[in-house]
Amino acid sequence: MLFNSYSCKKPVPRSESLQVLTTVAPLYCLTKNITGDAAHVENLLPSGVGPHEYSLSPGDAKRVAAAQVIIKNGVHLETWLDKALGISGFNASETGKIVVDTSKGINIIDGDPHIWLSPKNAMIQVKNILNALIGIDPDNREIYKRNAASYMKELEGLDSEIMDEVQLWTSRELVTFHSAFKYLARDYGLVQAAVIQETPEIDPSPKHIAAVIDTIKSRKISAIFTEPLISHKIVDSLANDLDLQVYSLDTLETGTPDRKWYIDKMRANLGILRKALNRKE
Repeated sequence: MLFNSYSCKKPVPRSESLQVLTTVAPLYCLTKNITGDAAHVENLLPSGVGPHEYSLSPGDAKRVAAAQVIIKNGVHLETWLDKALGISGFNASETGKIVVDTSKGINIIDGDPHIWLSPKNAMIQVKNILNALIGIDPDNREIYKRNAASYMKELEGLDSEIMDEVQLWTSRELVTFHSAFKYLARDYGLVQAAVIQETPEIDPSPKHIAAVIDTIKSRKISAIFTEPLISHKIVDSLANDLDLQVYSLDTLETGTPDRKWYIDKMRANLGILRKALNRKE
């Protein structure tokens, strides 16, 4: 049984630092920019492990139990966490623990949990995190609000930068390795024309690959996007057979983030998209 993200009635004692646990790297970065040094923030997943293949270890279960605030992405990304919390039977009224679903208020696209890949969504996530932190740690309200306001300005700048860039591009169609960039496409006027791997960790069927090839040919697409650390024979085959350029876009599922990590990574992705899509026919 999960608890209401904003119904905690047991504020953290002023003499103690709030213990916050985030599930994935983007959430750590967003949260740390709000808390600064006013709370202790850790990220649950190891730097090289993505949320799709992760399973909760006994040691990580102890970290979950010790946290006062658990900040998750939602959209069924952390099913392993939801199961663990349900089995553990945490009682929010007794422990003061809250679970923050940062997807609250976001217009969800079926089948794509990567909401953070749109800065417009990241801004909503920041607001959700801020509201939860203020609720459980009101003594640090002004610190959290001031930090969040400053970070929101940075995110707004990134949002405007992407919007302005996309307007200049000669192509706006994406063929990506897996379905991770639907929010970025929807919010910034791009089109995710096809996805090579329909389901994470499962090879696509020959029928699906044939459909991808048809899309690439019919839309005269000249580039496909893979991901860091992915080397897949299907990508190489498509590139060789169809004379495509291959670029790497980061889903930001893994990493060792600091406070600048999210914006830096998103700007790096923007640079790659600019190079791939701002082509002259």
